[in-house]
Amino acid sequence: MRLAAIGFLICFLSSSVVAQQDSLKVKVTVLDSYTKRPMSGVSVINPKTSLTLSTDARGEVQPDMSHHDTLFLFYPGYKTIRFSLGDSLTKKEYALRFSLDPLVTGLSQNVIIKAPKTLEQIEEDRKKMGITPRELERPALSFSSPISAIYELLSGRAKEREKLKEQMKDDEFRKIFKELLRYYNENGLTDLPEKDFEEFISYCNLPPDFLKYSTDYEITKTVIGMYNKYGRESGIIK
Repeated sequence: MRLAAIGFLICFLSSSVVAQQDSLKVKVTVLDSYTKRPMSGVSVINPKTSLTLSTDARGEVQPDMSHHDTLFLFYPGYKTIRFSLGDSLTKKEYALRFSLDPLVTGLSQNVIIKAPKTLEQIEEDRKKMGITPRELERPALSFSSPISAIYELLSGRAKEREKLKEQMKDDEFRKIFKELLRYYNENGLTDLPEKDFEEFISYCNLPPDFLKYSTDYEITKTVIGMYNKYGRESGIIK
């Protein structure tokens, strides 16, 4: 029993030394991509350690991380950013600046309209929907440390992890839905202004699985039907 305790202590100290050697000093600054102003209250989440920090009034935060960690920047109403320093030059200090894109673009802001994808390209995107990043997967119960694994599953940080996963799924769903709407507009099936895309997607209230598993015909028939109803109610279609 004493030998087991000594072995555990040696492993713990060794892992602590390795962690200290691999630790990085990171300063993150987050800006709104349109206003260029600092964003306070942005959650910086490290799924590996279940640590969540928030940016201050200057849009800054200094999270503890290593080259092997992947962090997520999360703020309601904005696209989630995922980043890692694994492929960067090896150094001990980093100053990183990120710009978060709002999910909804206001009328007073410039809108960049990309060339619509083909139906085949959109179908490929649809098939890949819902794939959770490895860093956000729930940890498997480990026989070497079942208590730690159970604590992770029941901790409050797990809720942050699930919230982030749902936000990323919704971002992906809306992005693909918008590509479909651009395709329909380009081919004369609809005439929906880009500024109305977000409102129309919320109006349709379609589940993500509908886009993932339905055929092109089923999706087109449903969306066009919703567009005609939405158009009459909103006055777009006279």
